[in-house]
Amino acid sequence: MKNTAAFIMPCKIAGTERELRFLSESVESIKSQTDRDWILIIVDDFSNDPKVLCAMDEIEKDLKDKVHVIHLEENVGTGNARNVGIRYAHELGVPFIVFNDAYDIAHPRRLELVREKFRDESVNVVYLSFDVIDENGTVTPEEKISFSILEIINGHNNRVVEGEDAWIPISTEKNYTNLTSCTAVRTDLAFEEPFPPLSVSEDAHTWLRYGAHPGKFAFIREVKNRYRICSKVESRSRGLNADFYQKKSAADSDGFEKAMAISESFGRIRKEDENRIRVAFLVREALSMVYGDSDDTAGKLLASAAAISKEDTLGRIDRLDCKENFKDRLRALVR
Repeated sequence: MKNTAAFIMPCKIAGTERELRFLSESVESIKSQTDRDWILIIVDDFSNDPKVLCAMDEIEKDLKDKVHVIHLEENVGTGNARNVGIRYAHELGVPFIVFNDAYDIAHPRRLELVREKFRDESVNVVYLSFDVIDENGTVTPEEKISFSILEIINGHNNRVVEGEDAWIPISTEKNYTNLTSCTAVRTDLAFEEPFPPLSVSEDAHTWLRYGAHPGKFAFIREVKNRYRICSKVESRSRGLNADFYQKKSAADSDGFEKAMAISESFGRIRKEDENRIRVAFLVREALSMVYGDSDDTAGKLLASAAAISKEDTLGRIDRLDCKENFKDRLRALVR
């Protein structure tokens, strides 16, 4: 499988007609790829429903040797399920992995364009933007998209993250920019840097570590994927976690520190630059907390930043790319 790409699809769904349809539409989008040199690795994260198992059987009959279904005997979570697929792909020797969750729709040219980017051997990660769709596959109007998701999309039109040391602009400017179902990575790197066992921000944690390795992030501008968020739900992760922002802050902070250590180990940052980058991260993370009305968590982050340098913390707030009222809220939290 020297040139074959592996789509990895963790799957934990109920046997409802709607969720089975989502799975079918996602698989169909992979079948429709213009580049046909792929396999699909579905990791069934203990769905434990006869209808889901039947649907998996039908997919195997349809795709034959192009699909590999792995049934887990217990629920391990999305990140760990992806890790199972990554290990399997690594054993097969595929050169790169394309993540695609069971709710989301890949553009027909996605693999074709991803492969073009990976022809540059210095590129480690390739990603693209997305449209938000609802449960019926209808594109969600911008005014109905939650602020946190809209911020990601807008970030693809303004100073998109590309090139070396991607973890720095992601952590200090964007906070989050490459959606999982829009991300592809070289298999060796994915195997070396697995997803952590977290229920929130496990992907952001992983992207930071990817970006700290020598190698580039590349962005596809020609096409977009489709990311499914059902009506009246802010995002899939938020819908499953009542304490989302506290968990996000902890995960992002851990991912940042691990990325910093990786970057230092490769000699890509100087020791004297670490606190400057750390303050920038803490301020940008605090802005995300304020966006989510989690001012207590934002205050703790800003306290850590101010303990390093209050002057730099206030300066970073002044330079944030956001509305003045959010800056005022952040300034009020600096002690």
